[in-house]
Amino acid sequence: MSHAYAVDSRHEFDRLEVPARPRIRLHRATNADIGVARQMAAQEIPGAIASEQAIARTITQNRNSVLLFYKNAEVVGIWAMLMLTAIGLEALLLGEFDGLNPNPNGIAATGDSPAAIYHWAVVAPGLASEGIRHVGPFLRQPPYRGANFYSRPATDVGIRLNLGLGFRPIAAGTPGLFRYVRLINRASPVSSPVSHAA
Repeated sequence: MSHAYAVDSRHEFDRLEVPARPRIRLHRATNADIGVARQMAAQEIPGAIASEQAIARTITQNRNSVLLFYKNAEVVGIWAMLMLTAIGLEALLLGEFDGLNPNPNGIAATGDSPAAIYHWAVVAPGLASEGIRHVGPFLRQPPYRGANFYSRPATDVGIRLNLGLGFRPIAAGTPGLFRYVRLINRASPVSSPVSHAA
């Protein structure tokens, strides 16, 4: 996961809520938005960025893959994710995953329940970090609410924010991988039976 954002890291991701007086609006990106979104990502995120063709292919397969944060009429942030099928998740865990050119067989179609959600790229500097609070409720809707998140933070800031939002590093074939287990998937504490003396 590439990061360029700031957010209050005291909150777990599945408990994020839209502010009472929002300043940011969330919109799905279309093919017409790809150029602007990719340029913003390239300016804010270190390292290589997926091509416009790869992004267009992914959006065509799953229209909820790239969300844009708007303030008035201006795009101020991006939340890009890959809705992974079981094939995509397996590739990620085995180290056979190509985030720059995702395998279409590894991406769930719009409306399908993904096996997992990979945070592809996040750009939300300053005020735009509010957009992350909009993404939380969006990803608690069916069909996403049971899909655990995976990310590869590219910076120390990204690592700290992952940890603050409840992500934890895991051992996997893909180095530097973090996972967030959704609240709905966490086992409830089991109470020990209480024995009563006769």
